[in-house]
Amino acid sequence: MLGIGKGFTGRCEVVKPRRRGKRHWLAEITARIVAESLQPGVRVVDFAARNDILPHHLLGWCRHARQGLLALPTN
Repeated sequence: MLGIGKGFTGRCEVVKPRRRGKRHWLAEITARIVAESLQPGVRVVDFAARNDILPHHLLGWCRHARQGLLALPTN
């Protein structure tokens, strides 16, 4: 039996794509993301990670929605 008791001898590499530059979000997409994030029980940190958004960007969008600067969808 090969490798028993010797541990891992291979190579493991994790490659994560880099973001380049500033991303621009359409108002409709931003509004949908904000509306979904405002559902009961949703944690901003978890929701932002799942949607590849920085938490402070999401919180800023939520602030804009509260101030009436971002219209949320009426579903």
